[in-house]
This record gives sequence, structure tokens and C-alpha cells, in this order.
Amino acid sequence: MKELLRILSKCIVVIMLLSGCTIQFVSKYDDQTDTNVTALQKKFDTYFINLKSEAYPACSYSNHISFYNDAKIQLSGIQVRAKAIPLNDITIKQLESLSLAISDLEKSQQLKDKESSCINPLLIDTDQIMFNSIFTAILKLEIAKKRGEAK
Repeated sequence: MKELLRILSKCIVVIMLLSGCTIQFVSKYDDQTDTNVTALQKKFDTYFINLKSEAYPACSYSNHISFYNDAKIQLSGIQVRAKAIPLNDITIKQLESLSLAISDLEKSQQLKDKESSCINPLLIDTDQIMFNSIFTAILKLEIAKKRGEAK
């Protein structure tokens, strides 16, 4: 009887493997996440390019509050969608890192306002590289999901 159960168990496993059952560890590709993250990346690139050419007070935080509010609203929409997708923990963590980076940039610009100065253009370049690295990581994962590599 035990031998029969063992054979039956093995048969079930073989049938499952042959039937194409796949185990999924991450969510499937989401074109809206891809599109919205790409749009947010372009918004940040535009912001950094413009910020480098501005003198005080044009570069002040008070002149860019609407940028930060818009970016946070856009990111919040992406995060809500990401949290609604099952098995999307990695993307959610990446978006949390992006949110922290936005908060740090905002604080940095607020501190410069207290000094009545702009963020140093070299620091802006560094921030732009860092933000693009975060955006690239998010998009690489989405593209990998699309190709089926992120299983």
C-alpha cells in the first residue's frame, strides 16, 4: 500500500511538471507602471536640467513646491497601483526608495533656501544620476517581467 502511494505521488508530481504549471515569484509586467515611471523620470530630468540653470531666488524651494507636490501625487498613484498587484513586493520597495529620495531632495532644497542659495550644480548632477539609477532599476524589473525573465 505504501509503495502504491509513493508511485501515485510521483505520478502526480510528474503530471504537474508536464502540464506546464509554473511558479510565479514576482508579479506580471504592468504597462501602466512602465509608462508612469517613465513619465516621472522625464519630469525629474527636466527639473534637474532647469534647476542647474537657475539663480536664486528662481531656484528656491518656494518656486518649486508645485513640482514636488505633482511628483508626490504621481508617485502615490504608481505606488497605489503597485500595491494592488499581487507579488509586487520588489517594485513596491523600489518605489519606497524613490519616495525617500524625493523627500531628501526636497529637504536639501529647503535647507538651501535658509542660506538664500541654490543647490550646487555638481550636486544636482549627482542627484540626477542617483534618481536615474532608481528609475532604471524599476524599469529594468518591469521589462524583465515583460520578457518573462523575472519568474
